[in-house]
Amino acid sequence: MHPRARAAALTIGVLLVAAGAMVSYKLFRLGYSIDDVVPRKEYRVVVAMTFDGQNGDVRVRTFLPLSDPRQTVRDETNDGPGTHLATRIENGNRTAVWTAGSAPDNTSIRFAFNTLVSPISYDVADGLALPDIYPANIATFLRPEKDIQADDPIIAKTLVSIGADKGSAAARLRRIFAKTESLRGKSFKGTTDAITALRLGEASCNGKSRLFVALARASGIPSRLVGGIILDDGSKRTSHQWAEAYVGGHWVPFCPTNGYFAALPASYLTLYRGDESLFRHSSDINFDYHFEIESRLVPSPRAKESFRLINVWAMFERLGLPFGLLKTVLMLPFGALIVVLFRNVIGMPTFGTFLPALVAAAATETGIGWGLVGLVLVVFAVALLRWFFQKLQLLHSPTLAILLTGVAVTMLGISLLAERVGLPRLAQISLFPVAVLAITAERFYLALTEQGTVRACKELSGTLIVIVACHVVMGSLALQILVIGFPEVLLVVVAANIYLGRWVGVRVSEYMRFRQLLVAPEEAS
Repeated sequence: MHPRARAAALTIGVLLVAAGAMVSYKLFRLGYSIDDVVPRKEYRVVVAMTFDGQNGDVRVRTFLPLSDPRQTVRDETNDGPGTHLATRIENGNRTAVWTAGSAPDNTSIRFAFNTLVSPISYDVADGLALPDIYPANIATFLRPEKDIQADDPIIAKTLVSIGADKGSAAARLRRIFAKTESLRGKSFKGTTDAITALRLGEASCNGKSRLFVALARASGIPSRLVGGIILDDGSKRTSHQWAEAYVGGHWVPFCPTNGYFAALPASYLTLYRGDESLFRHSSDINFDYHFEIESRLVPSPRAKESFRLINVWAMFERLGLPFGLLKTVLMLPFGALIVVLFRNVIGMPTFGTFLPALVAAAATETGIGWGLVGLVLVVFAVALLRWFFQKLQLLHSPTLAILLTGVAVTMLGISLLAERVGLPRLAQISLFPVAVLAITAERFYLALTEQGTVRACKELSGTLIVIVACHVVMGSLALQILVIGFPEVLLVVVAANIYLGRWVGVRVSEYMRFRQLLVAPEEAS
């Protein structure tokens, strides 16, 4: 074996052994698992409120989330000029009250926080019997309330009809859950009490949950309402209600509206417990509100337990950089490897080695389809601009500066037009790196002038194909999870590039082009 080939093979072996050793250390010494390193979804929630104070005294009250074993709340900010915020814990809920004196019309309050919520699930054992006596603080949740008529004869009759008046706690809860879940879903404004929901056979989340609590209390199971919001990206006015039942010493969640029995997903954020109104305010102030919700991926706590010498998680947190940027940085080497495979093994021409990977990373916001459309529009527009200024015979650097301006103007124009015609994804083209698009357009024009239209379009087509391949690989959630939890696998990427760097085999494109010549000698023999 040639000394250089031996050195390359040795280097590849060292890199693979090093990567395997570090992965093994995490798996067998630190106890890593895939679940530990999966990124988690953190939400930024803004409670936006507006009202017309009419230069009078105004009071607005709502509930703010508390941190508990299932949800954490951090980075709270309050932006309410001319208002005063006071918070306190009241009946286990965190109450927030904004007051203002001589408040003008169109007063705005924006309270924001970050929250990380975990899913939860309980196994309600079939043989679990109901206790004869509950502690006083729990027994209070057996009593009837104004809209939770647990002592009404209709509730007792319904309890008997569905067989939830006897049996284990699990059996009773399953029958009560099935009854309330079977109610037709319908959006009602205001309050729907338990009896009304039962008589109508339809209800919104608050009616179904009140009926669940009423039936459970009548059956001897302490229960209570829970209010919150379902975390979906975007703007919304709707809140949500579900229920909790005290079973086996735990408050177990139930949502008959969405079919969650003894479980809740990670999108349920708890704001308060009890039969409460989410907002109360001074009368005649034209009050309005909505929630603005935006999610982002963040590393799990275990994912941060990397070697101290390469603890990129902590560094990004200290610098205040978004987790998405770290993900992009870690995935770029895989995109570059895909480009190398297409160029060296398949033989597909592209504009540059790293441009396809960079464009694929930038296409995260637009989506790959609209990203390619925006790229082609910018490339052709700037190529036309390059053709015009070529007639002036300018030096290369000033010409490139003009092209950068052209790229910026074209991107803004595309964004404005896309927004006008209702194409929000294409409007995100303005997030693409300007220099990358300018270089791509410059390469396309040079290919047109030096190699002809056919060759230039062939390279552009190859570039677009490789961009799609890079986007698929870099966007793979499985690969992202692997690299985020075990960044040492990047050593494997380096080893693969060393191997491809000494590739002397026939490229796929060459084989397809000369296959008849390659096959002919075999047939002759």
